[in-house]
Amino acid sequence: MDNPYVQYMYSYPHKTAYGPLSGIRLEDYIQRLVGAQNSLYFHIPFCQSKCGYCNLFSVTGQSDEFMSAYVDAMERQAEQLRTIIPEGADFSDLTLGGGTPLLLSEKQLQRVFSIARDRMGFEGETIIVETSPAQTTEEKAALLKENGVIRVSMGVQSFDDAELRALNRCHRPEQVHRAARILKKNKFPCINLDLIYGIPGQTVESLLDSARQAAAYEPEEMFVYPLYIKKGTFLAQKVTLNPEAVYEMYQELRDFLKARGYKQLSMRRFVKDPNSLNRGSCGFENTISIGCGGRSYIEDLHFSTPFAVGQRGCVDILQQYMEKKDFLEVTHGYLLSEEEMRRRYVIKNILFCCGIDKDEYRSRFGSEPEGDYPLLTEWSRSGMAVADSAKIYLTERGISLSDFLGPALMSEEVRKKMEKAARTTEWGRA
Repeated sequence: MDNPYVQYMYSYPHKTAYGPLSGIRLEDYIQRLVGAQNSLYFHIPFCQSKCGYCNLFSVTGQSDEFMSAYVDAMERQAEQLRTIIPEGADFSDLTLGGGTPLLLSEKQLQRVFSIARDRMGFEGETIIVETSPAQTTEEKAALLKENGVIRVSMGVQSFDDAELRALNRCHRPEQVHRAARILKKNKFPCINLDLIYGIPGQTVESLLDSARQAAAYEPEEMFVYPLYIKKGTFLAQKVTLNPEAVYEMYQELRDFLKARGYKQLSMRRFVKDPNSLNRGSCGFENTISIGCGGRSYIEDLHFSTPFAVGQRGCVDILQQYMEKKDFLEVTHGYLLSEEEMRRRYVIKNILFCCGIDKDEYRSRFGSEPEGDYPLLTEWSRSGMAVADSAKIYLTERGISLSDFLGPALMSEEVRKKMEKAARTTEWGRA
């Protein structure tokens, strides 16, 4: 194959396939949370600087007053949602993502935790927060600990200063070490460190050096990401990557982590805890997002605010969110057909979970996965997957090619909508 890095499919359908929706009210869907597995997500779209590869919904250079007004809007949204969330609809976990959540002041951060508990009724024990080295201070780490955070994920990306500068990252290696020491000192049950491979100027040797420095802190998890150059980002049209060299880096990094006791759960995720291997199925869990830029999922209804990458486009959408009066109307998203629900189940389970459970698939959809998706049989014949009487799952080689295999399962409708968005979106603004 020419390029194993087609697309990272962390969800399905992709957000660029979303479009205008009308006549949809959350009151008509919220009852579906009762008795289901539900997550709560707060999107904090603020960063110190925009990373060179970042195409997420985030902005830089915002004042403390602006960020406080944004937290005010999140509280208004949570207050409206809480009035319609039925008895028995509980949230098992809470995630603060972004952006960089710890860019908020301590007072603002505490308000976010209070909104989750007091407005949304969150009582779960699983709380996850994303951070970056420059924002990881003693004071904010202590605040996370006080609020019961059990997992902190830090975007390190590299311990090499030249590689960090190539990525337009604002932190330096010494800040990474300081932040990692702070997290270890606070004894969070799970610390995750992210690394990126395929950085301009990076070699296998420099990548493994970063991996050694990260592993020295004995993080419970490590996520490793190939560098993607996305339209509208700082690195777009500035860098040409060699997929063959990137794939070699992946293999070396994978083998390095496995040799040090990490178990591979997906192309990107490596864990120390063997209990993490006991994974159930995925694809039908619900998520309610608070804030601007996060995505919500209630069974077949997927929705979010409109998408943007450029600073002006993101700020415009943020302003609209902060002025919004009715947070219960859904105007942008995707209504999944039965076929798309099947695809979502197959994609998420074969790429991220423990494989496709054949009995569960039959129970939910009344058909056979190989019959619905002949590609699964082709992958088994070519050594990309294994199919036994109970499950279908990827082999080690199949896992390594997840970003090539996953997109092959997308529907033609989703693919066309994504292609249309790529052609028509003015990425600097919208």
